[in-house]
Amino acid sequence: MLHSGLSDGERFDEWKRLLKGQANIVVGARSAIFAPLKNLGLIIIDEEHDASYISESNPRYRTVDIARFRAKYNNAKVVLGSATPSIDSYLLAKQGEYALAVMEERISDKGMPKIEIVSMSNELIMGNDGMFSAKLEEELRNTLKKGEQAMIFLNRRGHSSFVMCRKCGYIAKCTDCDVSLTYHSVDNMLKCHYCGKRYKMLTNCPDCGSTNIRYGKLGTQRVVEEIHRLFPDVKVLRMDNETTTTKTAYLDILGAFAAKEAQVLVGTQMIAKGHDFPDVTLVGILDADMSLYHQDYRSNERTFQLVTQVAGRAGRSDKGGKVILQTYAPNHYVYRFAAKYDYKGFFEKENNVRQTTNFPPYTTIIRVLMTSEDEDKVIEAAKKIYRELLSYAQANADDFLYIQAMKSPMGRIQNKYRYQIIARIRRRREDEIIAKFYGVIDANKFRQVSVFAEINPQNMA
Repeated sequence: MLHSGLSDGERFDEWKRLLKGQANIVVGARSAIFAPLKNLGLIIIDEEHDASYISESNPRYRTVDIARFRAKYNNAKVVLGSATPSIDSYLLAKQGEYALAVMEERISDKGMPKIEIVSMSNELIMGNDGMFSAKLEEELRNTLKKGEQAMIFLNRRGHSSFVMCRKCGYIAKCTDCDVSLTYHSVDNMLKCHYCGKRYKMLTNCPDCGSTNIRYGKLGTQRVVEEIHRLFPDVKVLRMDNETTTTKTAYLDILGAFAAKEAQVLVGTQMIAKGHDFPDVTLVGILDADMSLYHQDYRSNERTFQLVTQVAGRAGRSDKGGKVILQTYAPNHYVYRFAAKYDYKGFFEKENNVRQTTNFPPYTTIIRVLMTSEDEDKVIEAAKKIYRELLSYAQANADDFLYIQAMKSPMGRIQNKYRYQIIARIRRRREDEIIAKFYGVIDANKFRQVSVFAEINPQNMA
């Protein structure tokens, strides 16, 4: 086994066993792709769509790319597994570059639980401004009465903070990029993380005129407190980054829930997939829109994947299951397809959107990020690199859809200022252009400034 939960000594011992041929199978997280197997025959990447397979710190790599290289080098096979493949992977399968093996039936012939979509805008009209809809509260009450278990999923994504009208569901979006705008409280502005365009913060909805504007996000602790308020005697477990800091915390929480020491498990994406609890008959999805309107061209894809994955936690035994999905956008196509578990329909729609709007996999995004504890130095570096890249882009205008320099959305992390250059390019000369970007970066060295490039970054913040 190879993963970050091992101590340095444990990892060394596992590595040595592999080198000596004392172990023939490696199970692990993304870094396991570098395991020193000498006679490699098969690489299996489960949940291949998961963003955690892309390293966002040095060394930066995409696990699937390394897997394909190692498979070619060793004449081995690669199997990518997912109930909700990434748009990129499924497109390659449709184009014949990957072989496609489809599994139509759920294990043990169990049907998928019914997903019921609840409009939180209607709940607000009815006078309910709480985090639980009347339907979810009713279903949770019935589940607890029967002695069964429930999982409450909080669709929270990092620092996302979109702006929404709670009355009609309007979302503030960039007019140029068709992605949601992010609220920056420091200067009270809405900003696009793809083009840098700035907008005034809304005081009322431009569609319906309502002043009931919402931004920010829920926390798991608040959800637990609300469950205790509604059901004082019910034991609740919580799983998020705060409750899983120790080495055994993750397994301890899951073990306690499996042993029915609690009837409700509240959690973030940690509880969304891979778990099999036969007594879980209800899944509640709170704040489903949190990833839908995260400022990312992949937001629709990630929301469909999350909803489908977390819905699969319910009804895994003969008791059946139900999913209550709460949203302010009940008619959004992502939820329509997810409610029917229609991946193919979703792919066709989303693929068409990507093609029309010139986003990957039909184009490539290059991000050059510069960081330093000295803001003047990082600005100077950004200006110099940008001038060179802009000159190259103007000379190759047909290959560039966009290039711009800007302060990063999260302008300072760990006492380091962050500036970035974003370019979107056509794929016909992709390798040549990426090589040029790397060449410019390598040719410009700055004291106390770190500079690196990312291709189709998972996080633009």
